[in-house]
Amino acid sequence: MMDYDLININVNELVGKRIQKKRKELGYTGVHIADKLGISQQQFSRYERGLNKIDLSYLVILAIYLKTPIYWFFEDCFHIEEEIEDRHASKCIYFTAESTPDIIF
Repeated sequence: MMDYDLININVNELVGKRIQKKRKELGYTGVHIADKLGISQQQFSRYERGLNKIDLSYLVILAIYLKTPIYWFFEDCFHIEEEIEDRHASKCIYFTAESTPDIIF
């Protein structure tokens, strides 16, 4: 079971990066998407940078407009656990290597 207290992830930033990635893949500008959502370009930019939480209704509209399943925007949020386990394993290996005395043959 995952201990959520030990995981420090910025969901807003991860989702924002996904929005930006898909928007750029499809060749849309931030102004274009902001107009579709009925918000300012500045507000949309804050969503993409993860400075503000995107309203779920906007995310649903984006998913439909960008023809992307809504879960796609959250995929990076679930890879964090693997990265944390990898970092932990590499620290353990590093610690073991440093604490083992040199053996000369």
